[in-house]
Amino acid sequence: MNPLSPLWRRVYDAARTEAAAVGTEVEGEITALRADLTPKLDDLSRQLEQLQDSVNWLNSEHRRIAAQVAALEPRVATLEHHTTRPTTTDAPMAGLVEEIREEHARIRTRLSLVARYEERLSRLEHNAE
Repeated sequence: MNPLSPLWRRVYDAARTEAAAVGTEVEGEITALRADLTPKLDDLSRQLEQLQDSVNWLNSEHRRIAAQVAALEPRVATLEHHTTRPTTTDAPMAGLVEEIREEHARIRTRLSLVARYEERLSRLEHNAE
C-alpha cells in the first residue's frame, strides 16, 4: 500500500519534476560558465608562466650584474683616486682629502660586501622556493 495519498503523490511528483527542471537549468548555466571561463583561465595560466619566466630571467641577470658592479666599484674608485689628486700645497687640507678618500674606499668595500650578501640571500630564497 502506498503511504502517500493521491493528492500528496501529485504534489510530490510535481516537486520532483520542478526540481529536476531547475537542476537541468542550473547544470546548463554551469556548463556555459565553464565553457566561457576555461579559455580565459588557460590564457591566464600561459601569461603567468611567461611572467614567471621573465622574473626568473631578470633575477638571474640581476645576480650576475650585481657581482660585476660590486667588483667594478673599487676599480672605478682607484681610477678616480689617481685622476683627482689634490692640487693644494696646504698639508692639512691634503691630509683631510686623503682621509676622506680612504673612508670612501672603506664605504665602497662595505657596499660591495652588502651586494654580495644580498645576492647570496636572493639565491637562497630562490632555491627555497
